[in-house]
Amino acid sequence: MRPLLLVLLHCLCSMAAPVHAAPEQPADNVQPDTAQVDTLAPFHVQYRLYVSKIPTTIKADLWLRATEQPDAYEMEMLVKSFLITNRETSQFTWNNCQPRSHHYVHEFRGFGRRRNYDMQFSWDPPRVDSQYKGKQHQFGIEEDTLDELTLLLRARCVLSKGDKEFNATTAYGKKIRKHHMQVVGRETLDTPVGDVDCLVIEKKRDNDSDRRTLFWVAPSLNYMLVKAKHIENRALFGELILRDLKTGPHAADDFDISSDD
Repeated sequence: MRPLLLVLLHCLCSMAAPVHAAPEQPADNVQPDTAQVDTLAPFHVQYRLYVSKIPTTIKADLWLRATEQPDAYEMEMLVKSFLITNRETSQFTWNNCQPRSHHYVHEFRGFGRRRNYDMQFSWDPPRVDSQYKGKQHQFGIEEDTLDELTLLLRARCVLSKGDKEFNATTAYGKKIRKHHMQVVGRETLDTPVGDVDCLVIEKKRDNDSDRRTLFWVAPSLNYMLVKAKHIENRALFGELILRDLKTGPHAADDFDISSDD
């Protein structure tokens, strides 16, 4: 059970950055409103982890904070319980609806395992300097490469133009990863902030894979991630479900982040 729970947390939490999209193609002669997608507003959102519909004590908190530098932000994901501690942080800039990673850190401890990646992104020329267990690794990257935490921020701009799918590249540790995301439907979900209409986005995998990862995002909540679901097999699946949401520069102080209710 512990290794499977670790897989679920990795698949869900590393992909739980807020998604922004557009539900439909713009009508003829009507330009899509890109004012919202061109800017980022600070927030704090909290999720609870369910395993095969059974609630756990594990919560995930996600923050977006503006820094003192123009167009510079920090995103942080924290999962903390008596079982595990998982913290990811990304420092990035936002320009023309495109995140550009500068520093990414992932610290994990739980189930007898530890992971600590520290990655510096440089852009002239594009490369990553990654440190793990005291060893330094350097490798070249493409101009649009992201870190794992800011991956879905890219979706807000691509899909707001009316596209229903997009590809993205991320760097993690010593690896380059390719992602293909596609809008596959919509659904109304009952949430602590009321019923919200959501787009359903799937991370596409090889045709012979039984694993699926899905994301529900709400246009009425500025396309915030409301739910994420990873299906490992027919008997085991994990879900992150929204339990609280605050926006504004002081959102991080608005509710408790402890692992207990």
